[in-house]
Formats: sequence, structure tokens, C-alpha cells
Amino acid sequence: MDLYLVRHGQSVGNTLPDRDMPDSPLTELGRSQAERVAIHLRDRGIGAIYSSPLIRAMQSAQPLARLLGLPIHVMKTLYEVREGSRFIGLSQQLLLETVPEAVFENTMETDGWECPGGERPDKVMRRAEEALRQLRSCSEQRIAVFCHGNFNEYIIREAIGIASAVHIRFPQENTGVNHIIFGEQSTELMKLNDTGHLPKGKLELAGRAVVSPSGG
Repeated sequence: MDLYLVRHGQSVGNTLPDRDMPDSPLTELGRSQAERVAIHLRDRGIGAIYSSPLIRAMQSAQPLARLLGLPIHVMKTLYEVREGSRFIGLSQQLLLETVPEAVFENTMETDGWECPGGERPDKVMRRAEEALRQLRSCSEQRIAVFCHGNFNEYIIREAIGIASAVHIRFPQENTGVNHIIFGEQSTELMKLNDTGHLPKGKLELAGRAVVSPSGG
């Protein structure tokens, strides 16, 4: 399986870092970034699109969904790491008004999904493990996942067998693309934070790494 793990575009919350805005929409720049990453991924043979339930991730997935004519599968376990207090996300009806391409899993609350907050690394690691298990159970061979900077790092560490090494960081730019291939004998980390689709994009932070199933 090829996993294209994408951080969302710039959100209103990104521009106001001193304010607690757990579920803010994309800015105009963020929408432009989402359009660019959609074009970047359009010809990769992607057969399924997944997203966090946070509106900025869903809006970031929307241009690719429209280009490919695919739904956006909203997966609750993909929400951003939340050390702060509990909050209730938007209802499915309100989310559909903004992102009609969305399809919600049966376990997600209809009237507003709950983000429990108060997360510590051990709890986030378990969530990343479950999220990756769910994604790898997809029948499609190439999938795109629109998620968040901090949680992407947990997913990458889980994928390459260093889940507990939270001191190892993989910085994520808005719409940075991480490409991971899960094979029968190895996991290949092909790209990290690829921003080549953006104007004056930074060089990717790493090239290719191969990790055996045992993590060695």
C-alpha cells in the first residue's frame, strides 16, 4: 500500500497561534495550498481519500476529492493532538454543508463529535496505532490521508517502528506530503514533508529510508 499522508493547508488558527482555535477553517492561502496539493497528487493512482473530522483537514481534502470524483472518508481517530480541554466538533449536517463529499464512519457522533482533550504521548501513540491499523485495512492500494502536523508525526513514527521515540521530530509544513510504502517485507519512507508543489517550496527533509518489519 502507498500512503500519502498530508498536513492540512493554512488554517485561521495557524495565523493566530496565541488563541485556542481547535477547529478553525482554511484561510484563502490554505485553500490555494489545497488546490496545489490536489494537482500534485492527481496522477498518483489514489483510490481512496481519508480525512480528520476537523474542518481544516476536510477542506484540504476537498479539491483532490473533486478532481478524482471520490468521497472523503472522515475518520475520527485522525483528529489533531489535543492537550487542552475537551471540545465538541461540528455536527455532521454542518460539516456536509461545507464539504458535501464527506462520508462518515458509523461510530462517529451525528450531532457533534467529541474530542476528549487532555492527551498525553502514551494515549496519542495508541490512537496513532489504531488509526494506522484502520488505514492499512483499506482495500485500495494507494490512499491519501489529510491530517495534522503533530498527529502526522505520531503516525510516521508508528509506521517506521519508532512509536515511542517522541523526541524524534518530523516537522510538517502546511500541505507537506509524506509518502510511505507498506510492503510485505519492509516499510519504505519515500518522502518527508514534500512541499515541491508550493511556490518556493522547501526541499524535502529526507530521502528514502527502509525499515524491516521488526523495526531494525
